[in-house]
Amino acid sequence: MGLFDIFKKDRGYDIHSLEFCEVGKDGKRETLPSLKHYTDSRYIMPVVKMTSRIDRTVKMKVRITEPGGKVHMYDFDAPLKPGENMSAQFPWWGSENRDYFTTVGTWQFDVLDEDDRVVIGAPLEIASLDSLWEEKGWIQLVSGFEFCNTHNDYTIIDHWGTREFMEPEYIGMRCKYMSFSKVEREVTYDVRIENLATGKVKAFSHTVTLKPQGGWLQMCGWGSQSGTSYSPGSYIYTLSYKGKRLASGRFEVAKSPRQRGWIEPEALVLYFYNTDDELRKWQLQSASTIVVGKPVEQQSFKGDSYTSLIAGFQWKSLEGNHPLKLTFKFYYNGNLLYTWVSNGETIGRSLQKIMYSGVIYRTSSSTFPAGCYQVKVYLETQELAEHFVMERTIDVY
Repeated sequence: MGLFDIFKKDRGYDIHSLEFCEVGKDGKRETLPSLKHYTDSRYIMPVVKMTSRIDRTVKMKVRITEPGGKVHMYDFDAPLKPGENMSAQFPWWGSENRDYFTTVGTWQFDVLDEDDRVVIGAPLEIASLDSLWEEKGWIQLVSGFEFCNTHNDYTIIDHWGTREFMEPEYIGMRCKYMSFSKVEREVTYDVRIENLATGKVKAFSHTVTLKPQGGWLQMCGWGSQSGTSYSPGSYIYTLSYKGKRLASGRFEVAKSPRQRGWIEPEALVLYFYNTDDELRKWQLQSASTIVVGKPVEQQSFKGDSYTSLIAGFQWKSLEGNHPLKLTFKFYYNGNLLYTWVSNGETIGRSLQKIMYSGVIYRTSSSTFPAGCYQVKVYLETQELAEHFVMERTIDVY
């Protein structure tokens, strides 16, 4: 073989890879390069990576062989410039009616040079639309998630669109969808409900019947009649199909009045005094502060100046007519001084009240010394065991 023959066989360019995009009539890409497309494809465009050592226009051909053996061919002029590993796209083939790639199977694409030699070839898998819709779960979601709370007989407690629940029984989800199926189809979806605070997850599956015209996709509710399945916190609700996430939504579960002990703590203060008149005056001032909806403020005191000490606990009622047991524990420099138990009852919703502890007395010759004073309040109801609610610490100098 002579030197002339070597140069004659060098076509002046190499094609390193071949993939395919679906494009519109104008050649604008509608998909990323791939070796798989679907029977609804309009035009298929070869996309290559190539190296050119020449600066001229060459003739190329694309040969397309259908799964059944039928061959299609088209040619084109390719203006080449020197460059390495360049991206290039060749003319596309197909129809606006989407009727060229209707045969499912492997289509062979070969790029030929001007001597009809194969430069590169690649298989293109044409899959049915059903396989595409199967991958996507047969639907496209067109709205966000809506949630509701129901009884186990599906009677609604909190209507669709609610984002925050208290002691929910069964929380259900719905969202709007478009169907890719031309017939009614039963499809099973997977649900994952995660408490973000604890990381606990409830997972289950639910089968629905999709309508060709689309509509509301509604998943069955999960929970219990007791209302104890959802602890307070934030939840992420995820809908999936065969391991592929379709969408997620979020809802909140807030503490109910019962879970909060029927009250909302507002303020806790310590008050030192000497006479009953001083105590009554302070109580009247506190009542006036509560009437205008403000918290009672802690005052400052001097050591060795007072013979009596009392605590006032201000709270807002979340629901009326519930008995309460409040325990006040007083500390001096970290040591327990005194414990007082007070019983009361909640009043109308959002109304505020202040309850006082018993008084710690010193004799007229004995006053409270300087130091660190603290009071802690514990609450007990018929539904909740005694638990810590609030504390106040002040330094008396």
